[in-house]
Amino acid sequence: MNLANEISSLETELQSLRTENEVLKSNKAIIEFENDSLRRQVTKVNAERDNLMRRAESIKSLLDQIGGSLMLGLRKFHDNERDIAAAQLTAETDDMPMFLAQARSNGHAEADKTEH
Repeated sequence: MNLANEISSLETELQSLRTENEVLKSNKAIIEFENDSLRRQVTKVNAERDNLMRRAESIKSLLDQIGGSLMLGLRKFHDNERDIAAAQLTAETDDMPMFLAQARSNGHAEADKTEH
């Protein structure tokens, strides 16, 4: 009888181990599914990050170009303003006696030198 009880106990333990094995397989399948889902999310987030980084580089490049164009436009504007001021000075000095015109134009030339 002792042997029969031990066989019965081993069969019960075997059945318990088989049941535990099925539960572990089920848990493993669930974990693998979640892992795959997380991998897909990571891939998607990385792609979005890469896209945003490319867009940021593109925006930075455009801003650099716009800044360069703005600086060039400001230089042209100041050059035009300087030319207009010189033309006005020339128009004003044409009516003056020569010694006054030279003194006035020298004063503007010195002012132009100190501005830069």
